[in-house]
Amino acid sequence: MSWRHALWLTALLVSGTAAAAEPPPPPKDSPPPTPQRAPAPRGTAPELSEEDKEVVENLELLESLETVEDLDLLLELDKEE
Repeated sequence: MSWRHALWLTALLVSGTAAAAEPPPPPKDSPPPTPQRAPAPRGTAPELSEEDKEVVENLELLESLETVEDLDLLLELDKEE
């Protein structure tokens, strides 16, 4: 490789690095940012209806069943080894 090629590659790398370090300009027609609503405090959760409570309970049961099935599978794999 000649010194000209090396100089050209160095200039190319430096310009690419400088361009990557610059933040992109903001779009000209962007709408103003919308304010985010603050999340509700944890202690003020709305009261669940009986149906909602049943759904939550069923989801928790399904999650625990999946965990038990995963554990059973791991135990079976451990026995095979």
